[in-house]
Amino acid sequence: MKRFYKLFSSVIVLVLTIGAGLSALVPVTNAAQVPAKLSDYQNHPHRDAIDYVVKNKLMWLFPDGSFQPDKPITQADLVAGLVNVKGLTSGEPVQELPENHWAKVYYERAKRDGILDGVEINPNKVMNREEASRLMVNAWKSLFRLHRHDYQYYIIPAVDSGWVQAKNGAFLNGVSTSRYDSLETLTRGEQALTLRFLHKEFLGIQEAELIATQFHKSLRSSDGTFRGTLPSFKGFDTRLAVQFKNRDVKTIDSGNFSLNASQIDFAEFTVKFKGESKSLVRYRYQNLPTLNRVSTR
Repeated sequence: MKRFYKLFSSVIVLVLTIGAGLSALVPVTNAAQVPAKLSDYQNHPHRDAIDYVVKNKLMWLFPDGSFQPDKPITQADLVAGLVNVKGLTSGEPVQELPENHWAKVYYERAKRDGILDGVEINPNKVMNREEASRLMVNAWKSLFRLHRHDYQYYIIPAVDSGWVQAKNGAFLNGVSTSRYDSLETLTRGEQALTLRFLHKEFLGIQEAELIATQFHKSLRSSDGTFRGTLPSFKGFDTRLAVQFKNRDVKTIDSGNFSLNASQIDFAEFTVKFKGESKSLVRYRYQNLPTLNRVSTR
């Protein structure tokens, strides 16, 4: 019996040891499964962003409850984060990854969405800022028509859009820059900043689309009159800019309006976060008296 007990105990220890080793390789996406451990980021400058991404399940804690904010991110880390930000649920096959790879489902969804366009799949690759920026631009191009631009370096729109912090350094060709360093890596703490920014913007776009739909439903065009109501929502600025055929411009910020449709060249409706200049949605009404609209965001 004593010999059996010792053998049984050894087996248990071995199983627990192997299990612990395997779990260290797989991200924990549900923070509730692990005890809170703030010791490795409670004094970190990006703590608020880290709290946000963990709370919203955009990134994960590791099995020991740590976040490891200064650890460089891999391609798989960012792909998974961008998929989580956009809430993607459908995918298409990605043959480069084995069936049991933890990030396979994220890559499948990213591929269907276009996030992987022009990107060599290498989940363990530690990316520089330029490579990470390309994934971000791919993820956002369908939302902001970024595909219309032929970028020499993807880091430029990433920094200018606020997704990546400006940093002194050099472009990939070695030319020095005071804002668009392409060569350094991004850390998990920096990725938290990126994903928090993109997630808030993505949620803003969704809400702005609802506002734009409400505005569109209020519009009437009859008897030569173009009229409607600009909605008002906390945290957002709504605006209708009307350019007349004589080149005069009228801006309407709220309330009801009624205009002579025959005098209007076009009208453009925008929704922005209050105090910001970037449009979350922008629709143009070009062919009055018809009420057809085209997104110009």
